Amino acid sequence: LCAAPKRLGDDLGGVCGHRAAMQPPSEQWRPPVPSDDAVQVTHVDAALAKISCAKLGYFEDRWTEQLMRNTRPYPRSPLIHRGYYSRVAAIRSSVLRFLSNCPQGSGVQIVDLGCGFDTLYFWLRDNPAVWRDDLVFFEVDFPEVLSKKISAILKKQNLWPLLDASSQEDILAPGLNANGMKDLRTKHLRYVSTDMRMNNELVSAMSAAGFQPNVPTLFISECVLIYMQSLHGDSIIEWAGHAVPDAPSAFVVYEQFNPTDPFGKVMVDNLMRRGCPLLSIHEYPTLAAQRERYLQRGFDQCVAADMNQVYDKYLDAKDVERIQRLELLDEFEEWHLIQAHYFVLCATRAPGGGAAVAGEAEGDSAGAWIHKVPIGAGPGGGAASGPESP
Repeated sequence: LCAAPKRLGDDLGGVCGHRAAMQPPSEQWRPPVPSDDAVQVTHVDAALAKISCAKLGYFEDRWTEQLMRNTRPYPRSPLIHRGYYSRVAAIRSSVLRFLSNCPQGSGVQIVDLGCGFDTLYFWLRDNPAVWRDDLVFFEVDFPEVLSKKISAILKKQNLWPLLDASSQEDILAPGLNANGMKDLRTKHLRYVSTDMRMNNELVSAMSAAGFQPNVPTLFISECVLIYMQSLHGDSIIEWAGHAVPDAPSAFVVYEQFNPTDPFGKVMVDNLMRRGCPLLSIHEYPTLAAQRERYLQRGFDQCVAADMNQVYDKYLDAKDVERIQRLELLDEFEEWHLIQAHYFVLCATRAPGGGAAVAGEAEGDSAGAWIHKVPIGAGPGGGAASGPESP
C-alpha cells in the first residue's frame, strides 16, 4: 500500500492518514520535473514501513532491518500497516502458488523487477517449508539502488549463509558489469543492475546473470511500471511475455489504478507534487484496460482484482482475523477508498506446441498448471504472512 513505487514512500504521497492532506494543489502550483532520483531515493520510506509492520507482527520480515542504516522508529497509522499487510500477503501468496504448482526438480526462476530493498528472497530461503533448491532468484533495479543493497549485505555476515557464502568473494561476481561495478552473483540469487526501460540493456544484463528461456518463471512488479511512460512499461511486459518461450511463465503486478474519481485525482496530484508522477495510469486506468494490456503482449490469460476484493476474498481468513486484532482501525471509509485504487494482477502463459513440460503428468497440456497461479484461481496456495502459515 503506497501511492509511490515499492521503493517509494509508505504514506501514499499524503493521500491517506490525514484528511487535511487530501486536498488538490492550488491553481498556482506547478509540479516539479519528474526524476529518477525521486523514485530511487525514497525506497527507504517503504523499507521503514515494512520494518514497522514486522515489529508489530503483521508479517515476518527480520531481514529488511538488517539492510537499512537508519531504522529509527517512525509512527505509522494502522491504515498504513494494514495496507502493507494486504500487499505483502497477496504477493507472497502468489509466489507460493507458483512454487507449489511448478513441477519439482527441473528448475524455476523468479524475477523481481524494480526490487529495491525487498527481502522476498530471504523470506523464501529462510523458510524450509517452501524453499526449493532448484530456484534462481533475480533482482533487477537501477545500479544506484543495488549497489547500496550489496554494500549492506556485505556488512551483514549473518546473512551470508542464506547466500551459500562464507566470504565476500563468494557473493560478488569476479568481473565488473557494464556499469563498472560488481554484481551480487550466488547460486540462487543474482542481482541485475540496469535501467529496465532500455530493453536491449535489460535483455543483455539478464542473459549475463544466467536467465534461462526454458525454465518456468515468475515475474513480479510492485508499483514499478506505473511510474514509467506507457511505452517503456509495455516494452517490459512484451519482453516478459516472450522471454520464456519454452516454459510456463506468470507476471504478478501490484500497482495503482482508477485515477478519474475524486480520490484517484488527489492520489495522482499528490504524487505529482513529489516529482513521482504516475506516468501510465491514464493509458491503463481500469482493470479491463490492464488485463488487455497483458493479453496483447504475449500472455494467454489474465486475472485482476482490486485490493478490497483481494483482502476480503482471497487472503487467508484466519490470518486476516489475526492482524485485525493487532491495532484498532476506525478509518473504514478511507481504508476502502484506498484499497479500491490498488490492484493485484496475474497474467499467465503456457508454452505452445502441446508438448508436456518436464515433470508434468502425461496428457497434461503444456504448462497448464501455470493458470492456477492467479490469487483467485482456486486451490493451489494460500496467503502467507510468515513461514509458519504457508
